[in-house]
Amino acid sequence: MFKILPYIIVIVTSLIGVNVIIVLLLGILSSGIIGFILGSFNLIGLFNSISSGILGMSELIIISILIAGTIELINFNGGIDFIINKGLKNFKTKRGAEYGIATLVSLVDICTANNTVAIVTVGPIAKDISNEFDLEPKRVAGIMDMFACVFQGVIPYGAQLISAAGLAALSPFAIMKFLFYPYLMGICAIISIYIHWRNK
Repeated sequence: MFKILPYIIVIVTSLIGVNVIIVLLLGILSSGIIGFILGSFNLIGLFNSISSGILGMSELIIISILIAGTIELINFNGGIDFIINKGLKNFKTKRGAEYGIATLVSLVDICTANNTVAIVTVGPIAKDISNEFDLEPKRVAGIMDMFACVFQGVIPYGAQLISAAGLAALSPFAIMKFLFYPYLMGICAIISIYIHWRNK
C-alpha cells in the first residue's frame, strides 16, 4: 500500500497545479523515504536508482540540447519569423492558429517518430503563434501534447507500435485498425478546438 504513495503524491500535486520541479522532487523524496522505511534499498541503492534514471534520460537530454541550438540558429536566420509570417496569412482566427499548431506538431512527430522531440521542436514556434493570437499557454501545451500523442500512437514505425507488434508477432499494420484510443483522441481534439472557438 505504501509503495503506491509516491505515485499518488505526484498525481495529486500535478492535478492541483504544483510546479513540475517540486512535483518531481516530492516524488523522489517520498520514494526514497518509503524505500528506507520498508527496507527496499539503502542510501547507495537510492543513488544508484537516481543515476540509472538520469542515464535513461541522457538521449533525450542530448536531443533537447541539439534541438535548442538548431531552433536558435533557425530563429537567428529568420526561419521562425518566416514560418509565423507565412502561417499568419492562413491563420485568420484563434481557431485557425490552434489548428496550425496541431498540424505543425503532427508533421514533426510523423517525421521524427518521437512525440517528445516533436513537442520540444514545435514549442518555441507554438509559443510565438500563441503570443500573436493571445492563446492560453496551457491550452497550447495541451494541443501539442494531444496531437503528438495521436500520431505517435498510430504511425507504423513508432516505437510503441513496433514493440507491440514484436510482442504479438504481428505486422504493425495489422494492429492499426484496432487503435481506437488514438483515433478517438484525435477526433475529440479536432472537435474540441472547433467547439471552443465556435461562439468566440
